[in-house]
Amino acid sequence: MTLNIESKSKNACDHRQWFTVQTHSMKEQIAKVNFENQGYKVYFPQTKVVRKHARRIDLTKKAFFPGYLFIHLAPYECQWQSIASTRGAIRPVRFGEYYPPVPDWIIVELRSREDENGLIVLDETEKFRTGDRVKVSLLENIEQTGVFQSLHGNERALILLDILQEQARTVVPLSALSFC
Repeated sequence: MTLNIESKSKNACDHRQWFTVQTHSMKEQIAKVNFENQGYKVYFPQTKVVRKHARRIDLTKKAFFPGYLFIHLAPYECQWQSIASTRGAIRPVRFGEYYPPVPDWIIVELRSREDENGLIVLDETEKFRTGDRVKVSLLENIEQTGVFQSLHGNERALILLDILQEQARTVVPLSALSFC
């Protein structure tokens, strides 16, 4: 009987939960490496972004939640002062003295959206934001530029299309859009 209670208490101590840690601006990767060097399991979700600079377009990685990462802790590892003093980190997210765990399903959902490179891929309906400059390719070798306005149903988008120095409201298939 005693053996059973000990094994249950050991399992209770081993129950790990995800917690959010705020990091210094653009220092998520530094915090991640330092937490991993301390033996913690860390999840730092990233996504691909299109970066335009000096007439060049590059695909680069960006934090999915800038300034934050997730750390997987057992109750005996919740040494908040040590976590807050890790290089690159600011503090664990908390409300007063309560450190809210992140539900496992959120981490599972984020990871399910990752591609083979571990980057979160948004589906087409999440890719564009109001005001984004877009290229519309409707026919072979014919492209127009415009401004994304909103989704229009499941597979279409409302665009302000640049035609003869005017912007015309047009509905186009999402598949025809790309970033300029």
